[in-house]
Parts: sequence; C-alpha cells; structure tokens
Amino acid sequence: MATRDAVSLGGGGRYTVQTGRRDGTVSLAGDVIMPASSISVTDSIKVFGEKGLSPTDMVYLLGDHTIGVARCSTFQDRLYNFQNTGEPDPAMDSTLRDTLIARCPQGSDSDENTVDLDQNASSSSTVDNSYYQQILSNRGILQIDQELALDQWTRPTVDAIAQGLDFTTGFGEAMIKLGAVRVLTGEQGEIRRFCNRKN
Repeated sequence: MATRDAVSLGGGGRYTVQTGRRDGTVSLAGDVIMPASSISVTDSIKVFGEKGLSPTDMVYLLGDHTIGVARCSTFQDRLYNFQNTGEPDPAMDSTLRDTLIARCPQGSDSDENTVDLDQNASSSSTVDNSYYQQILSNRGILQIDQELALDQWTRPTVDAIAQGLDFTTGFGEAMIKLGAVRVLTGEQGEIRRFCNRKN
C-alpha cells in the first residue's frame, strides 16, 4: 500500500492493492535476486516469466524505476568500454553521453555521483510515460532500459506506451500482478500485528 501511495503521489494514479497476504518471518538481503542493469531483454523476460509476469508487465515495471537515480558505476561501461570494445555504447544519444561523461568522469569514484534515470527534467520525479519517450530517443541510462526500445519483442509495447497508451491502467495491473508473486499461504509466514516487524 505504501508503494501504491508513493506511485499515486508521483502522478502515477491509484490501483487496487490486494491485502490480507501473509508476511514472511525471515528477510535477508542475500536472498534477494536483482538482475544486473546490463541484463539482456531475453534474459529479463525469462526472469520475469519465472515469476508469472509477462513481457508487457516487465516493460511497465521497468519503467517504474525511472523516478529514481543511478550511480555512475551502474552504467559507466556504456560511456567508456561498452561490451569490452574500449568505445562508448553506439546506441546512446551523443548529447546524453557527453552530459553523463561530465557527470561521471572516467577513473573517478564511480559511486560518488548519481544521475536521474528519466532525463526529462520536467518529469524525473513523476510516474508517467516520459521514460518510454526517452528510450525511444536513445536516452536510456541503463543498458536494459535502452534495449527495451531496440528489442523486437518489447519495442511495440514501448511504442504504444510512449504514444499515449493508458500508462496508469497498464502499470497498475502490472503492480497488482507483482504483488501476488510468491504469496505465502496456509501455515507459511504469519499475519503481523504490526506491519513493520514480525510477531
């Protein structure tokens, strides 16, 4: 519900949150599987698919992270040594690349600076379809972002969202499905008396 409220405050609309799920009794950072920002679209589709999420869900959900920022280390290879070529990623808009190089100089502490994932200054803190317009203009910060606009399987969805397909509804539906991933049932987990700590 907190995520839904944050999305709503960010202009992303409201969606129905399924409540009543049981919470786990163990939470370890080491148990979290986070794909690298350089993951391919094909591998990302597989990861999301293993959780019962479609490629369309994936495109919507990856667009949600754009109200955040990225550390230089997560995309520095795209600026200086893309896929070990010693060259920048040719798919990146050259103006964006110059801006990022100024922000993330080669050899500097790559985690010292951050950049907005949505480079549209007027909507970098808004949950909307600007991200999709940006990646269609080769202005994706993370490699996976840019590849969504280039891949044959995800490009049609990116095009549709960028051109005004109801982002709020599609995003809400994807978030509802995400909230139902690995729901605990029966005797698994617990129903907490207080949301922020186990019983």
